[in-house]
Amino acid sequence: MDEKKLTPMRFGPERVERKWGVAEYRIADLGYIDSVAIDGWLSGNSISDIMQTYLERIAGEIPFEYYGTQFPVMVKWLDIKGRTSLHVNPDDEAAEQRYDAFGKTALWYVAAAGPDAKLFLGFKRDVTAAEFYEKCLDGTVEELLNVIKPKVGEHYLVTPGMVHAAQDVRLLEVAESSELWFRLHAWEDREAELHLEEAFDLIDLKAYRVPKTQGNPEAVTESIAVTPQFSVNEIRLKDAVRITDQGGSFRLYACVKGAGSVQVEGKDSLRFREGDAVLVPAELKDFILAPTDRDTLLLEALLEPRRDKDEYINPEAEPFLKGEEYEGLEGDELPDPELD
Repeated sequence: MDEKKLTPMRFGPERVERKWGVAEYRIADLGYIDSVAIDGWLSGNSISDIMQTYLERIAGEIPFEYYGTQFPVMVKWLDIKGRTSLHVNPDDEAAEQRYDAFGKTALWYVAAAGPDAKLFLGFKRDVTAAEFYEKCLDGTVEELLNVIKPKVGEHYLVTPGMVHAAQDVRLLEVAESSELWFRLHAWEDREAELHLEEAFDLIDLKAYRVPKTQGNPEAVTESIAVTPQFSVNEIRLKDAVRITDQGGSFRLYACVKGAGSVQVEGKDSLRFREGDAVLVPAELKDFILAPTDRDTLLLEALLEPRRDKDEYINPEAEPFLKGEEYEGLEGDELPDPELD
């Protein structure tokens, strides 16, 4: 008897209120957040249950060696009305050694920017550990930070070791399936728990270098991030696009604006609109993305075969800076992911 074919699926949003605004998870396999399918014959099942049953059919062969049965990529919207605290993410090696968890690499895509919008990414010059520590304590750390005035359509890769925060901006985050981060500074919030000492050797103290990007607004599909954890393409969906080779990976489509559908075998199998995230299982080798709004913009996330040694790759062949190597510690307690 033939197996019943899997179909594209959306997952119900899960909103988490923060002091600075709202985080809305569109697909996440994090344990404490476990997205539930709302389309197709798997509707009502969580992503973790679906992965347990249909692992390779959903995710493909590439993720299993690194992620086991956890879905490897997370998509969420960040509606930031105030200012987030200053964070740093560990890499996979440190996260595994210290917490038996995954590290976090993330792509921030700017969907909207308010009048006071700012992104704090890395340092504007090389700093010393002592200098950074003192300014975190005395409240003047912003003097050291690289501050970007973001514009709609810009995208930034937040790599492990990069200190980061955001203000008055709506971001679409595509990230490794992890919420392991450390709070370094909380601005005026005196009650927030800080993790400065335990995260100090994770921080890249070098100056932030803005990656060189030369986007082509006329291109239908454009690569905007390639990392060992995921790759992301920007798709301007003005006309129908046929996908015939997934390379052994699932595909995730986050709709930044507009609306459309995923068609399988000539049928309108799933419709999506702005804000939605659609998972196309790896076993679907032939499908069509069709716009119902000609001004439709998608971010496509997938996994590429991983290299023997993890390294971050810019589509324009400009490497991102990484922090210095360090020896991992064992036995530390995992920070509470609910704190933000």
